[in-house]
Amino acid sequence: MTRPQTENLNAFDIEPSSWSVPGLADGLQARRLNEDPDTGALSVVIHIPKGWARTESAECAANQDLFLMEGALDAGDDLLQSGAFSFYPRGVVQPPWTAKEDCTAFVIFDRAPVYTAATTSTPDAKTDQTVATLDTWTMEWFDPLAASKPSVAFHPGIFVKVLRTDPETGTSTHLAGLMPGWFQEGIEVHPVREESIIISGDVNIATVDGKPGYTCSVGGYYSRPPGIPHGPLSSKNGNVGLVHTEGLLGIDYQTDDRAEDLILDHLRTYPWK
Repeated sequence: MTRPQTENLNAFDIEPSSWSVPGLADGLQARRLNEDPDTGALSVVIHIPKGWARTESAECAANQDLFLMEGALDAGDDLLQSGAFSFYPRGVVQPPWTAKEDCTAFVIFDRAPVYTAATTSTPDAKTDQTVATLDTWTMEWFDPLAASKPSVAFHPGIFVKVLRTDPETGTSTHLAGLMPGWFQEGIEVHPVREESIIISGDVNIATVDGKPGYTCSVGGYYSRPPGIPHGPLSSKNGNVGLVHTEGLLGIDYQTDDRAEDLILDHLRTYPWK
């Protein structure tokens, strides 16, 4: 079963609640954004209080994509600070964690997370795909074709930072950046599931599955199964979003005669920020 569709959800409108995970100490709080009831796959904003620790190295039963939105987290010999990304495939040993400051992290698990104390990775673990820590601030913005395959050329003003890609499946996690005033007229349809959380700025998704859409701002989140038409897209102030796709993000475009009016309505009426 694919993940359920989630639209127009702001993570910070969700009241955080205590989050208990096998193998992790108590004290974490979470804002659950999207969850598969069959597999336990989960996208969640986690709050880690200063001083919280996982004192032993451990392996997780799920793939773990983590983007640190705020704070500082010691992870063995690495220090993750705001804007850092890490990826541990299931079964790969992770170092102990200690929160040096209060932390807020967006985390994606592809199945229910269960941590088991370990000093070596499991025999089938994809250790070569591990990204222990990546400081996204030091990365160059790059051609969006590095993370997607559109049927129509993008307008100039969109860039990506690819954080990790599975060479077998094309599954990808990347940052997508839009310049202020950027737009794309087409209605997008993807062959794979896509999810995103907004880190900064705004992006207007004018329609979703033929119905009126919405504008995402900081904390805005969506998750879509394959085949859901959405667009056109535009951004008044510019935008950065963390995007995760379950496979290569192919983009087929449909047309909408209202595209120009929908785009200009957002660009002319949404507030400057």
